[in-house]
Amino acid sequence: MKTIAAWINDYGLRSTPKNQRIWLTASLGMAAIYGILFWRIAFAGPYTIPDDGRQHLFWMLRYVDPSFFPDDIIADYFQSVAPAGYKALYWLGAHLGLHPFLLSKLLPPLVGIVGTAYTFYLAIAIIPAPLVAFTSTLILNQSLWMWDELASATPKAFNILLMVAFLFYLVRQRLWPCATVVGLQGLFYPQTIFVSIVILGLRVVWPQHHRSAWTFLGVGLFVATIVLLPYAMGTSPYGPVVTVDQAREMAEFQPGGRNAFFYDNPLRYWLFSARSGLLPPVVPVTICAALLLPLLHRLRLPLLKTITADGIILHQLGLASIIMFLASHGLLFRLHLPSRYSRHSIKVIVAIAAAMVLVALLDVALRRLSRPHLWQQAIALSLVAGFATITVGYPSLLNSFLNVVYITSNRTALYEYLQQQPKDIRIASLAKEAENIPTFTGRSVLVSPGHSLAYHQGYYSQIRPRILDLMAAQYSPDLTQLQSVINNYDIDFWLVDENSFNPEARQWFQQFEPELANAISQLQQQPPALQRLLPSCTVISDQGKALLSAQCLLEATNLTRVE
Repeated sequence: MKTIAAWINDYGLRSTPKNQRIWLTASLGMAAIYGILFWRIAFAGPYTIPDDGRQHLFWMLRYVDPSFFPDDIIADYFQSVAPAGYKALYWLGAHLGLHPFLLSKLLPPLVGIVGTAYTFYLAIAIIPAPLVAFTSTLILNQSLWMWDELASATPKAFNILLMVAFLFYLVRQRLWPCATVVGLQGLFYPQTIFVSIVILGLRVVWPQHHRSAWTFLGVGLFVATIVLLPYAMGTSPYGPVVTVDQAREMAEFQPGGRNAFFYDNPLRYWLFSARSGLLPPVVPVTICAALLLPLLHRLRLPLLKTITADGIILHQLGLASIIMFLASHGLLFRLHLPSRYSRHSIKVIVAIAAAMVLVALLDVALRRLSRPHLWQQAIALSLVAGFATITVGYPSLLNSFLNVVYITSNRTALYEYLQQQPKDIRIASLAKEAENIPTFTGRSVLVSPGHSLAYHQGYYSQIRPRILDLMAAQYSPDLTQLQSVINNYDIDFWLVDENSFNPEARQWFQQFEPELANAISQLQQQPPALQRLLPSCTVISDQGKALLSAQCLLEATNLTRVE
């Protein structure tokens, strides 16, 4: 009778074409299951969108109808900073009849499945054990579906796929596919191309000199130069990028600010912060097994002896990511955010490393239970069941699993009303709901918290005064000040919510001092003009949100009758 240990060895650890097909099919099947579970969230209602999509997808309504968002600096800005390949993909989809929002929901599972195939074969190249490759894809998929990178369908959603594809072609010494992926990295997520070029440079000297390494580096540099040249030569109408000295003086970059970056706690700043930290924000606990790999490798566990020379690629990826992470800190904001160079790489490294550890430990345990005694086989079966529970079942039970930060709204009445208005209207609001308006209605907002990025001075220097003017007008008892702002910005509607006139409510614009303190002081002394006109100028209310007609506000002259 064949023992469980023999079954695992013959079908899980032996790298035959048949075994690879079996475990690759299982890997793709699990990726498909995760994708289907995601689709249940993405298609849960008519008004659903990934959180980051409210910044990086909304302007693509212009691909459906160019008349959307006329003279809208917010739409113009986010369209200008989108990578060329990312824009081209959605443009092509729109011209083939796929609405950008629909395509954004269809893409993540497909990207995940293709990335799964590349990860599987990369793992096989590093350690020829199909069960390890399967477990690697499982852990990586779980990492990706525990946060919003993949689900966002924004440029960062393509990062892992392009990174793993690059590593796969590199270890297989496929020059032109590797160069093609480098080009795609620059077109979809330019930060990744820097990590790839550093890896190519490291391979020239580490672990040993190969003539092919120089060829790969030369071709990679040529492709990277061609792809990045437009970034280097072009001038943005929204530049320059904020300097580190300027950012340190801005409340927007302090804790609680819209672009919070600087933290006094060094651990948070260097390791755990979403923008400045080295580590990814959310990962399954199973990756902690990766920490045991150096120890187990020294103990020369049987399975770990089969790691090939291509295993060096994980070390090179880790070192290249750290180099670019530190370079980004040294050139702060000129290379965008430091975390973008490390968090994705670490997910790939620890997924493969953790898989090696878990399968190696299972292999050692089963080797001690290789006799066909019933009690040994019962224990072996329990170990295999435990392995399956840890790798497949446990992450799926976490609350954070499939926490893909998808925005779902049911304010149908508000959105349908605005959709019936002309496309050139402008809505003023300090409510967080303003983030949703462009996406769900195709109408422009003057400002919103999600669109108030402070990285480019030419853009933010126009957004910040708008916020301050809205604060002053919304909380002022002086009707003429409110009307002046409406006229200056050509506002058609003003949106408020249940917390708009609550001085105790925590507002997203608390970073603006002393302007906020002055506004609250006025609010506590007497009701603002906008609040007093709320009953007579509201055109529609929907679940705590009230939309006021700017024309009504302009025509108001006597507030005493509406108090």
